[in-house]
Amino acid sequence: MTVSQIAPHFLQRPGRYMFQVGLATVTLFIALWFEHFLIGAEAVGALLIGAIASSAFILFVSPHRPAAMSRRVLGGHGWALVVGSLVSLLTHSHLPVGWQVSSPWLFSLYAAVTVGLCVLAMTITNTEHAPGAGTALAFAGHGFDWALITFIASSVVILVVIHRLLRRHLKDLYQ
Repeated sequence: MTVSQIAPHFLQRPGRYMFQVGLATVTLFIALWFEHFLIGAEAVGALLIGAIASSAFILFVSPHRPAAMSRRVLGGHGWALVVGSLVSLLTHSHLPVGWQVSSPWLFSLYAAVTVGLCVLAMTITNTEHAPGAGTALAFAGHGFDWALITFIASSVVILVVIHRLLRRHLKDLYQ
């Protein structure tokens, strides 16, 4: 990597970048640790760590962009909870145990439909938040689970509350 490949804003204010990236790291740690303490390691190991981490990235790297609006973060993950739960409950109650492994094409269809319905709900309600699609995909892979719902809801709330409290001190790190 050469100096010309580094974002000019980083070279001008490296402390700002380090602060906000550090804040995202600490906030994510608090959310994950809290969830581990609250509901155990099983939910922490679930597929949706990526979705929560992606939300942390958006909230603390581009805190003033539309994707970082509380309405979109809460709404995107909220729709994923609703759609993912409903599709999971309907599908898993009508299919035999182990169907995901024995029918990969059916699972792929199921996962795609779950994410598609979630994306549709987000776009209709103007609550688009891309990591919410990852949360919907986690439901497709994991199935309905109250611990999973608790993990998602509380992690997103922790991220949004810390973002809202500190937003006036944060800057968009890329232009």
